[in-house]
Amino acid sequence: MIWLAGLPVIWWVAILLADAIQPGRNLFELMEVLTEKLNHPFQFHYTEYTIKSMLVCTLLYAAGIGIFYSGQKNYRRGEEHGSARWGDARQICKKYSQKPYSQNILLTQNFRISLDTHKHRRCLNILVVGGSGAGKSRGFALPNIMQCCCSMVITDPKAELLRKTGGLLEKKGYEVRVFDLINPDTSFCYNPFEYVHDDKDVLRLISNLIQNTTPKGSQSSDPFWEKSETALLQALMLYLLHEAPPEEQNFAMIMEMLGSAQVKEEDEDYESPLDILFDRLEMRDPDSIAVKQYHIYKQAAGVVSLKRLLNQSILKSWSSKMIKKSLEAYFFTLKNKIVFCKKQF
Repeated sequence: MIWLAGLPVIWWVAILLADAIQPGRNLFELMEVLTEKLNHPFQFHYTEYTIKSMLVCTLLYAAGIGIFYSGQKNYRRGEEHGSARWGDARQICKKYSQKPYSQNILLTQNFRISLDTHKHRRCLNILVVGGSGAGKSRGFALPNIMQCCCSMVITDPKAELLRKTGGLLEKKGYEVRVFDLINPDTSFCYNPFEYVHDDKDVLRLISNLIQNTTPKGSQSSDPFWEKSETALLQALMLYLLHEAPPEEQNFAMIMEMLGSAQVKEEDEDYESPLDILFDRLEMRDPDSIAVKQYHIYKQAAGVVSLKRLLNQSILKSWSSKMIKKSLEAYFFTLKNKIVFCKKQF
């Protein structure tokens, strides 16, 4: 805004010119009048040309400023092909950071990078490498959490970050949520159904569930078992998605449905309560995708089905940790929230 300081001078010159300009005067006469005016610089006379002169001089002044800025270039004389000098921390920080201070990721004591990627066109994915006790949490995680700049999801196996920053975050207005798979009694609940909106989401969720409940390194010699388990879980979840009220759309209800899927080895024609449930659905809607998936599962013989049901113990163990409040449907949204995730590795 330093250019505004020059406007009074421009207007002063414009008033003098307007007072000197008269019809019939040539250039020499005009110069003589201006010289006389400069001897008495603050004796002004308003004429019909005063306003016009001020406008013209102001426009010329603005045009000159525009030409000056358009010609500004970041020249690096003698460094046309780059240089090998070390960068200055303050200079680089000025280029990549922004105000306010809290809207930056702290990388070092003297350098930070803005959360606004449109400002610097740089990726914000950061990998911190260091052994145990090297200071990854103390030197990087803690300072950036304490910035309180945005919503965060934090993997915290030892609950160390939660103990050190939980109180501060709550004082700053954050809603702190802890998702603890080790101690489910002190954990907030998580209901995957809240993220399921169509049949494709069900298939994706079941696929992730099977993969993440399978022990590492285990290999199945017969893919039939996994396909049968997948078909059963898809049938149950699709049934709840399309037929059950929202308060029953959770894994607690899936476990109840699995509990009602009784199989008798000596009687292959036995119909369990779950069979009756899907039979009634088939009568109402023969084209239901839940019914089709259940028929795929039921193609197995009675003994095979029983073994398949026994295999659901993996799901029971997993879901018992996930849903300590059986009918609670908690929906995680990231809006001014902190989610601490604690799990075993």
